[in-house]
Parts: sequence; structure tokens; C-alpha cells
Amino acid sequence: MSLASNASRVDELFEKAAADTPGCAVGVVAGGEVVFAKGYGLANLEHGVPITPATRFYMASVSKQVTALAVLLAAEQGCLSLDDAIRKTVCELPAYMDAVTIRHLLTHTGGVRDYFPLGWLAGLSAEHVYTEADVLGIVGRQRALNFPPGEDVLYSNSGYVLLAIAVARATGKRLDTFAREAIFAPLGMDAARFQHDHAAVVPDKASGYEQRDGAWRVADSMLDVVGAGGMYASLDDMLAWTRNLLSPRLGAAAIGVMQTPARLSSGASTGYGMGLGIAAHRGLKTLEHGGGLAGYRTHLLAYPTEDLGVVVLGNDATLWPGQLARRVAEAWLGERMAPAPPRPPSPPTEEIKARAGVYRAQSGDVLSLAEQDGKLRLHGIPQSLWPFGPASFALGGDRDVLGLEFEASGDAFILSQGGGPDRRFERCEPPKQLDTEPFLGDFESREAAAGCTLRRTGAGLTVSFAGGPEVVVRAIAPDCLLADDFGATLTFSRGRSGAVRGFDLDAGRLRRIAYRRVRTAFPPP
Repeated sequence: MSLASNASRVDELFEKAAADTPGCAVGVVAGGEVVFAKGYGLANLEHGVPITPATRFYMASVSKQVTALAVLLAAEQGCLSLDDAIRKTVCELPAYMDAVTIRHLLTHTGGVRDYFPLGWLAGLSAEHVYTEADVLGIVGRQRALNFPPGEDVLYSNSGYVLLAIAVARATGKRLDTFAREAIFAPLGMDAARFQHDHAAVVPDKASGYEQRDGAWRVADSMLDVVGAGGMYASLDDMLAWTRNLLSPRLGAAAIGVMQTPARLSSGASTGYGMGLGIAAHRGLKTLEHGGGLAGYRTHLLAYPTEDLGVVVLGNDATLWPGQLARRVAEAWLGERMAPAPPRPPSPPTEEIKARAGVYRAQSGDVLSLAEQDGKLRLHGIPQSLWPFGPASFALGGDRDVLGLEFEASGDAFILSQGGGPDRRFERCEPPKQLDTEPFLGDFESREAAAGCTLRRTGAGLTVSFAGGPEVVVRAIAPDCLLADDFGATLTFSRGRSGAVRGFDLDAGRLRRIAYRRVRTAFPPP
């Protein structure tokens, strides 16, 4: 297809981006040249400022690949070693992290618990201004890792904040200064910066937005930490970065390392290199990473064998930039891709309902499936799981992103996600009757630095963390409760008398956060 035809197809993808709403900037690099760069919607609703390729967006987790390159370049300069323990540089970290290396943090195989959900458990709001001291304090009060280093992979924002601290201490330059000198200036990323102070002025900035009660509200980053995020950049900047990913003229050896999937101690591939996920899309290898915080949604998607990259930067919290980036890539590469798999007719509603339920992996991760309007959905995700047969489903119809393959019994499925290891989830069997009395009362956690309360309310059994909103919990197994709205399971332990002593909390990027009972008597609501 012609360049004009491809551009027209991209315009059709973003035709819903109205002139008076938040939107996004979209760009394509092909053969080392920028072949498409355009803005849709407004960068600032108050002043009617349109989005352009020069508008600066908060990159969120897309920042991690730049942090990774900074660490690798610092290693090339002899300032640090990837196989150094992180405690060698950040010496105030606790002894339980003795075996965690810089390489583990770069590849998310270190098992370091994520500071965001830990902050939520401690009662910190979404508007809390996190500092490096906060993150060091949160990590420092933990008593264990999620798992022994190298034995599993679990995304950790804490790890990348520690990497930014390590770069600053090893080089004597904050991450922003080091990245400007070693990366941004050589690549011509003139508008890019790491923002160590969330209140500092960012020229040409797109404000982030989310909708509340039908009205747009400003939702900007409130973080004073960088590494896991913290970078502002324009579409022009990120297209320059993407060109260097595909054909490196800066840090070629480091870029190669970043694009190599890590391996666990078992030998299994993680599907993640350093700041980049390595997967496939309709038969073509991909390098990619997404980001989301407050009202910002970002995605970088590159096809190294085709020398093509796509960048989507948005300031609308409802945007799905990864899905949009794939559709843009298909406009350019459709003829070189494997055909999209055909979709058979949807199974009868009764069969969809039979798949509904709560499923748990050996790691403690839980997924809730429900039937809604004849479609199978994951709790908390607006997109449905499209069927590709009676036992095969994919999120939004894209099996390269997330797929479920049910076993013949229907009581378990294999989850495939990107290029990472497959995981098996088994159906949970809730008890037919639940005596809630043993679970009522107050609990506290030194690792969360806060407590929680379980009580009976008009809505049923609820839990409130750190005095926050009450969340309904339900039994998914004997002595195991699920808080759907937080994605957390509470697995209770009992003493010899049978009395509940406490529970371990598992919640996505947290595993086995210990809570102990501090009060059993509890007044009725």
C-alpha cells in the first residue's frame, strides 16, 4: 500500500479522537525514517491546545527501557557491574536483599515487592507524592522477597526506582543528568527529561485526564521518583529513540542485551529483556513496552525484522495504546504478517457461563471470569475475551497479548501472555457454607505498616485496609477470601485450637504479606 493509503487507515483508527477531548500522538518509523507523525485531540482542555508531535507526554513505564540503557551504559563506563548486589551501591537496603543483583532488577527477576500496592495497603492515596526516601522505607520494612532471586519473574516498579538510585550513586549524576548527556543529547531527544520534581514546569506538556462522574478531570503524575517512570518526552523524541532501538548508533551492545529475554534458574524464558518485552504479533517478532499512570497511557511497539516501529502517546486514561499500536502496525505490515486467525461462532451462553468462576495459580495469582451479555470477561477489564473455539479465548481477540486455553475438564486453563512463561490456573471451589465469625476483627502488618479490619456489613463480609474504603470479600476456598476490587486474596492460618491467627495477602505484584490478628472481639455494625 502507498504511504497516503496507510496514513488514511491510521486516521480512521483515531477518528473518534474529537477536537475538544484528550487524545494522543501517533508515529511510525520505517526503514530508519519517520513516515508518519500526527496528533489527535487536545493536550490541554482548559486552553484548547492541540496535540502535536512536539507535545511532551508522561511516559510512565515506557521510561524503563531508557533507565535500562542508562544502567548498561554506566556499566560500560565501569561505574557498576550488572552482577553486583544492589546492596553494594544502595547499602541501606535490608539483608534479605543480599542475593538481588542489578541484573535481577533490570529483568524483574529479583522478587522485590512493588511499592505502589504496598503504599495503598499503608493508606497512601493515589495523590501521594512518593519520594526516594518513601520507596527505600517501604522496601526496607519488608521481611522477605516475593520469591528467591532468579526463580520467577514478577513486574516490580520498586526495582527500577532502586536502579535510578544506583545510577546516581555510582556515577555521581542524577538519572536525568546522566541520561541527558549519555542518551538524550546524542540521539537528538531534545525535549526528553526525567522529572525528579513533579511540580517543576514542563514546557509543551500534555495534561493527563480521566473522567469522573461524566466530567473530565486533570490526572497528572504526582511522583518525585524516576526510573520506573518519571520521563517526559515528545513523539519526536520517542521516534528518535525507536530508530536507535531498530538500528543502534548509540549503545549497540547494550541495546542487544536489552532485547535478549532473561532466563529463570529453571531455564525458562521470561519473555522480558531489560525494559523491553519480547513477543510476537501475527508471526512477526516484537519488542514493546506499555505505560500507564494517572491520565497517561503510552506504548512503544517495534518489529526488528521489518525495521518498523510504532509509538502511541495518550493523555486519556481510557485509551488502550497497545491495541491501537498493533492496528497501526497492521496498516503498514499487513501483507507481511500471518493471516489473522478466523473467529468461529461464539459458544452458547450456557457454555460461556460454565467457564465463569475464580481460578488460582500456584503462585497465588487469582483471575475471576464472569459471563456478561453472553461474553466471557476478566474482572476489572472492560474488553471481553473473544472465543476462538469452545475452549480457547483471547483478550480483545488478540492471542499474542493474552490467551486462555481451557483443559478438557474445564476446571483449569493455561494463560499465555506476551512472550512470558505460560501459567496454569485451577478453578477454586468455595465452601458451600461460610462461618464468617472466625475472620472478624482487626489485623496488622509490619510490612504494610498498617492494619486492616474485617467485619460484617449490609454488603456482606468486608475488609478495610488502613482505614480506607470497605471492600467486599468472598470465600473462594476454605480459609481463603478474595477481594475482587483489589485483586487480593487473604489466606488465613489457624492455631492448634482452630482460632484464626492471621493471614497472608497476595495481590498481583505482592506475595505473602503477613498480617496477624490483634483483636478478635468486634461490635456489630
